[in-house]
Amino acid sequence: MFEPDEFDHLAQSSGPVGVHRAPRPWWSKVLPPLIAFVIAGLVAYGIAMILWNLGQGGDDEAEPSVTVTASADPSAEPTTSPSSDPSTSPSDEPSSSPTPTPTESPEPEPVIEYGAQVHVRNGAGIQGLAGEQQAELEAVGYTNLAANNISSSLIPNGVNTVVYGDDALADTAQDIADTLGIDAVQGGGTPGGAEIEVLLESNPG
Repeated sequence: MFEPDEFDHLAQSSGPVGVHRAPRPWWSKVLPPLIAFVIAGLVAYGIAMILWNLGQGGDDEAEPSVTVTASADPSAEPTTSPSSDPSTSPSDEPSSSPTPTPTESPEPEPVIEYGAQVHVRNGAGIQGLAGEQQAELEAVGYTNLAANNISSSLIPNGVNTVVYGDDALADTAQDIADTLGIDAVQGGGTPGGAEIEVLLESNPG
């Protein structure tokens, strides 16, 4: 007979005998699935919030596209911008190339031939009239002078006239007419053949 040991003491106790584990409480079976369910719900909620926030941010940045369809109504009148009308938009800039003002060229100085052959011819019937006009021409510088008579029928238009043959003597004939106070000056030749002739129908003085 052996002395009683620890195994004998366990056999005498009221608990289960053998290799069986002690019974677990009820909440130990429910708590792990509950914790796993709560964690999974929190993770799913967090992911949903992140995706929702990203979606909200994209909606804020995107501009809505608007399609505008032009009206095809033929009764609509087109509007014209005032700036497109060239008649109503004067240019503010001055012209860079102003039109030059034409300048009148000065008239050439008259060419006076004081040595030209000049005959003073009296057709007025006034004695000494040709001599008096000759003296006046000598006083202003003419040197080749002569005085004689002429028939009044040879005087053009019956008025005092200075006539000349060469066009180069036109200025000289005009100067003689101005000196004696005669209005009519005529080219084309002289009745007596001199270069310039003063035909007197009356006293020009």
